[in-house]
Amino acid sequence: MLQRRLSTQASQELALLTQLLGDVTLTSAPDERYCSFETEDHKLRSGLIYRASMRGEQTCPAFDFVWRNFAPPRVKFLGWLLTSNRIQCKTSLRRKHILQNADRDICGAPEETADHIMSGCPFARSFWRHIGWHADAIAPVDELWKSTPALRHVPGSAVSSLILLCCWELWKHRNDVVFRGLAPNLNRIMAACKEEIALWCCRLPRKSNVLPVVGVPCLTCNPPLTPSSV
Repeated sequence: MLQRRLSTQASQELALLTQLLGDVTLTSAPDERYCSFETEDHKLRSGLIYRASMRGEQTCPAFDFVWRNFAPPRVKFLGWLLTSNRIQCKTSLRRKHILQNADRDICGAPEETADHIMSGCPFARSFWRHIGWHADAIAPVDELWKSTPALRHVPGSAVSSLILLCCWELWKHRNDVVFRGLAPNLNRIMAACKEEIALWCCRLPRKSNVLPVVGVPCLTCNPPLTPSSV
């Protein structure tokens, strides 16, 4: 009978396991299981496992930016994909042999990277400029937490939320162009940002007015765009 040969790594692991089990003597007594991460009533505590796994490890520099903000979970997940440089842009899909080319649908650039979508594309740069920020102040996606846009009248606790909101809308707008065949439109993305801020406000404590304050100077003071301004 033919048997599949073990890889080099599997052979080494098998040899190590055989060595570890060499001193084990089996008996007919019932098994007794012990775990350093269980409570007195033998329930597993995930908190102990997490603290043990993080012991001695460096804190992820993007953690606070991605996870400690007012954004919904789906937007935080997008932030994690961006800072991990794992977003499914065309360059990534071509690298996985899913697409043959990585041309940008919005501006026709030859390479659609995550950085191009968020701050390099002329459309994205127009978007950042229209809300009063400079696109050059938006850091590369794998260092997005280092972005330093000029945010007047914006509380520090809301900066990461607002940056993620804008990135979320840029990503959704890109998907509308790619999958729904819609034309790029600054008025549409600005309206989507305003609507998203209104929805996010429902997630905040009643006494918190962070996002409404943010939305006024950045997204509601500018007049509607004309085709010439795009």
